[in-house]
Amino acid sequence: MKPALKRDEGVWESAPILAATRWPTNAHMIEDCERLGYLRADWSVMDATFGKGVWWKRWRPDSLVEHDIALDGVDFRSLPENDDTYDAVAFDPPYVSKGGRKTTTIPDFFERYGLKDAPRTPAALQTYIDQGLSECVRVLKPKGVLLVKCKDYISSGRFWMGTHHTLTHALSTGLELVDRLEHVGRAGPQPTGRGQFHARRNLSTLFVLRKGR
Repeated sequence: MKPALKRDEGVWESAPILAATRWPTNAHMIEDCERLGYLRADWSVMDATFGKGVWWKRWRPDSLVEHDIALDGVDFRSLPENDDTYDAVAFDPPYVSKGGRKTTTIPDFFERYGLKDAPRTPAALQTYIDQGLSECVRVLKPKGVLLVKCKDYISSGRFWMGTHHTLTHALSTGLELVDRLEHVGRAGPQPTGRGQFHARRNLSTLFVLRKGR
């Protein structure tokens, strides 16, 4: 395994890869996934939620298929590929339900994180995620690796265990949990005029899962 790189006062130094890390971007996290052997340059890889391609800014496999409903019209719940096509699949769906759009004080947040047309309630959004996850499993080769981003969050004053629900569904498809990386960052935007009743969520989770034979 190649050593990780960690920025310390502007200098990259060798360091162990920690499960909970303040990666500057998702691209740095994906780079560490490659160092851990969860991705390989010679694998066929598909990103079902490519967006602006931020995940692949620092490391990119030789073969990367890019799907995104805003780019090519492909809905991750209905992928065009045959079963057992890819060695690895990346899945970063909208994973925070934000309720109504017309009254929001943070509309830009919806645009930047692909939430504009996502379901409005946690349960509906989870169904959306689970459908996409199942489709990603379908196109994944036996023994292939699936990277899934998700998060716990507060919705309408209630704690929603997004990581639990996503992992539960993943395991129900026959996937095996290989690793869990916590991407520590800044807390999301807070609507104005409200007091604080829960700890702010300042991390998201990347599950590394493997399909059976």
